[in-house]
Amino acid sequence: MTTITADENNNRSSASTTVKLEEFFSELCKDEIFAVLDVYPEEKSVIIDYNSLEVFDPDLADLLLEKPDETLEAATKSISNIDPQRKNAQLNVRFSNIRNHVPLRNLRSEYIGKFIAVDGIVRKTDEIHPRIMTAVFECRSCMRIHEVEQKSNIIHEPAVCNECGGRSFKLIQDESRYMDTQTVKLQEPLENLSGGDQPRQINIVLEDDLVDTLTPGDKIRVTGILKTVRDERTKRFNNYIYGNYFEPLEQEFEELEISEEDEAEILKLANSPDIYQKIIDSTAPSIQGYYEVKEAIAFQLFGGSAKILEDKTHMRGDMHILIVGDPGIGKSQILKYVSKLAPRGIYTSGKGTSGVGLTAAAVRDDLGGWSLEAGALVLGDKGNVCVDELDKMREEDRSAIHEALEQQTISIAKAGIMATLNSRCSVLAAANPKFGRFDRYKSIAEQIDLPSPILSRFDLIFIIEDKPNAERDHSLAGHILKIHQDRNINYEIEPELMRKYIAYARKNVQPVLSQEAAKVLQDFYVTMRSGAIDEESPVPITARQLEALVRLSEASAKIRLSNEVSKEDAERAIKLQEDCMKQVGYDPDTGKVDIDKVEGRTSKSERDKINILIDEIKEISEEYGGSAPKNVIYGNLADKYNISENKADEMINMLNSKGVIYSPTTDHYKVA
Repeated sequence: MTTITADENNNRSSASTTVKLEEFFSELCKDEIFAVLDVYPEEKSVIIDYNSLEVFDPDLADLLLEKPDETLEAATKSISNIDPQRKNAQLNVRFSNIRNHVPLRNLRSEYIGKFIAVDGIVRKTDEIHPRIMTAVFECRSCMRIHEVEQKSNIIHEPAVCNECGGRSFKLIQDESRYMDTQTVKLQEPLENLSGGDQPRQINIVLEDDLVDTLTPGDKIRVTGILKTVRDERTKRFNNYIYGNYFEPLEQEFEELEISEEDEAEILKLANSPDIYQKIIDSTAPSIQGYYEVKEAIAFQLFGGSAKILEDKTHMRGDMHILIVGDPGIGKSQILKYVSKLAPRGIYTSGKGTSGVGLTAAAVRDDLGGWSLEAGALVLGDKGNVCVDELDKMREEDRSAIHEALEQQTISIAKAGIMATLNSRCSVLAAANPKFGRFDRYKSIAEQIDLPSPILSRFDLIFIIEDKPNAERDHSLAGHILKIHQDRNINYEIEPELMRKYIAYARKNVQPVLSQEAAKVLQDFYVTMRSGAIDEESPVPITARQLEALVRLSEASAKIRLSNEVSKEDAERAIKLQEDCMKQVGYDPDTGKVDIDKVEGRTSKSERDKINILIDEIKEISEEYGGSAPKNVIYGNLADKYNISENKADEMINMLNSKGVIYSPTTDHYKVA
């Protein structure tokens, strides 16, 4: 009676699997395999649709899911068997569309060793390291060379020298064969979380031609083998996925697939006379009103044209918008809608965000080195980042976004890492007034806890006030109640078509300013500033607003799918910016628009009052023997300049805090 050992049984099973796979590859995948073999080693992977394997042999498909290591090894062997050129090519066989899809938080020990697919967002990519595949050893006694295949990072030496029986060997590193390997941290999609859940993370090990193909922020579906490794320090087992294949789940706007039918529908839409109205009505349709805000957001989604000049200067095409408004008017709802409509849309709240959460953090990797973990502004590269409650961020966190808003990069110098990360995103932010409701007669800087360098980087700032109005309130109440009753929203353009329309415009349309449009913008800029030639006048507009107008004009042309910015596009952009500046920058004291008021700095009228106060303190100090009594200052300011006691008190406290004046005795002031 012949006894069959376990090893012989496994070998027979492996040989049978190899034969079946040879048959499968020869019948159904020959063209794809030969195409890769022709360009090997420039290309090293052949991608097989799992569904075709399942149709060919369901048992073989099940074997791949249950015993992926052996099946993939047999697949590599079977490809080299059918190679007509006998290149001895070690092709990677990668499988797409496998049905064993598991949510990341449900990965349990039962899946260890199985072939699975998980979805997630890439949070961090480590450095690329070499992994030894075939170690070459030299016997220290007789110098004989031995080659040993390595299956893990723990190097296995030969047991004994075949020549002399020696047991001491030296690793010859230069002659050994290596493979690139990289670890990527994957986090489960945030939209899958319920309240209070911590997002789960897992490491993905990528090898060979998969390395250096992912960047933080990519949303992907990874196919691979769930494996476990023991941590020698904690003595615990940690799971990781040995990656076999990945595919993007969410493309950037430019990468969305647009069929011929889609293109025909997009071109038909672009030619309709009311295309602007349709696009604006399709932006956050569940929220009624706020026409100018929706128009600005539509322009932001289409974006201007980024330019790189001959001297390598980068001019951004992305727009930044800030919405300031009373509570309960739907600011957060608008932000949430935009983050879902735009690819790589990230929604975050300033209250729960640190500088690291917006930019990047230096964290230790598993090998003790340092690597960068991306924050919201990096994850949103080539997308939209929506930051709610921007005014609630900590002081030190605000400085982190200065560079991101204007230069669209984030420079990091932490833990010995000097890096510049791309942050080519549009920022849509919302903020609440300090004292609950917006006051038209106070500057924006007084009411929002944001410094002027940040305010100045927003192309458009909108003020939304919640003022009772019988007709508007009746219409709004009807709209809200109708949504609650039937839960249906009538879209002018369906969200999926809207995404494709925006993608088509951003990919195929790069508008150039026409002479007429350039003249309209130039005339507007010169006319606005000509009113400020007098030294006493406030500065109404700067070059920064002119650049914003160019971006808005380009976005307006993109909506029509026009490669030329027309005069009408420039006029539309000017109207939007004028509406914005009248809301934010109108100074009731001078009756003019003051750009310093728009950007949160001290307005011209405020500076004049401060200078008057300082002069008065100097004069009164001379009269009263060195310091000015507070009550006399108040009296003079009220009689001569009609400045109220509250305003005078506010200015005195501000100057006192900045050290411009000081108080030598109680209720007396002196210029420092």
